[in-house]
Amino acid sequence: MKRKFVRGIGAVGFAFMLHSALALPVFAADETCKIADTAITDASAIRKLKIRKSVPCFVHDKDKVKGYLLHAIETKIPAQKLKMEEVVYKALGLLPAGFDYQKGIVDLYLGQIGGYYDPEGKHFVMAGWLPAMMQTTVAVHELTHALQDQHFNLETFMDEKRLSGDELMARSALVEGDATAVMLDYARGLVGQPGIEKEKDVESIMLQNLISSSLVAGMSNVPQSLQMMLIFPYTSGLRFAHALLESGSYAAIDKAFKRPPRSTEEILHPQKYLSAQADFEKFDPQSLRPKEVSTSISSSYQDSLGEFVISTLLAGGTVDKNVAALAAAGWAGDEVAVFDDTAAAKRYVVWKTKWDSASDAEEFFELYVTLLSRLYSGFALRDKNTALLPGKVRLEKSGLFVDLLITQPLQ
Repeated sequence: MKRKFVRGIGAVGFAFMLHSALALPVFAADETCKIADTAITDASAIRKLKIRKSVPCFVHDKDKVKGYLLHAIETKIPAQKLKMEEVVYKALGLLPAGFDYQKGIVDLYLGQIGGYYDPEGKHFVMAGWLPAMMQTTVAVHELTHALQDQHFNLETFMDEKRLSGDELMARSALVEGDATAVMLDYARGLVGQPGIEKEKDVESIMLQNLISSSLVAGMSNVPQSLQMMLIFPYTSGLRFAHALLESGSYAAIDKAFKRPPRSTEEILHPQKYLSAQADFEKFDPQSLRPKEVSTSISSSYQDSLGEFVISTLLAGGTVDKNVAALAAAGWAGDEVAVFDDTAAAKRYVVWKTKWDSASDAEEFFELYVTLLSRLYSGFALRDKNTALLPGKVRLEKSGLFVDLLITQPLQ
């Protein structure tokens, strides 16, 4: 879900206007698409990317937009991957057990979306229910994606099958942060303000986005973890884009598309992106195999969650968000894998994490023990390095590493 290539403008600002503007008139389709023609010209001037091709414009109702979302999920995300994501997220405590993951994705996006650019069809779609006063800013944002696609090939850039979840979320933050910066520069230009490049920081803008998006997202039954994963590419992506703008205007963002951020850690801490050396480890897949699993059994799923998702996970365990973010900042790499033993009718969910220091590992261990004890009745500390629920959950800390093994019946 966090990597779906759909643009929900409600999550990046102006969503607060939805509640006061729902009664405003909506332009006819042909008039809306006239707006799109000027919007891509404005976006091109701000972003300094030439328009290489015209971009067809359509106005769709909720049924058509929902159909697009379902089609995109079915064709872009392998069904097994979506299923295993749900298994892992629920096992680790990121999602509640009874939550319908795919339906929740669609409901959340449908509640947030104001328009989208389709990189496969190479066209722009405006949500037909969007108030007229919001349509131009939505179009500027979405048509910035069209310019990105024409210059950097977004389908290749956001390859669901090749990249890990953490890498995809980091790249999505670059894509959305860039488009959000252009949208804000456009809106500021209308009232004679300089671009955000001149601002010392964008924290106040990010806070406004978080508040405004929560007004809409809070009306859904989607867990807060998924809401925050939707918001991340826009808010933290904007901060990342601002850091690049300060270092070299939009030309620096062009360079980032050619050398993409490697993790959400680099989005959250732009100075780590600007350094040449990656500040995390990628694990050998063989190191994930627990002793309970035969070497003849291959993993059916493997992924990396990354710093941001870990902070979201910890915050979902009633830990203060700032405490969760500080704890996750010690992340130095992680990998999750699923092994299905059909003969024993058991599924093993394995999660290996590495931390910058032993104290970072201990901090994560202690916070996660608290979360897992709420999720699994009977799970408790056995000594300072081990917590477990015999036969079901085992969490172990050793130096810089914290390893989790969850054993489930294979259904």
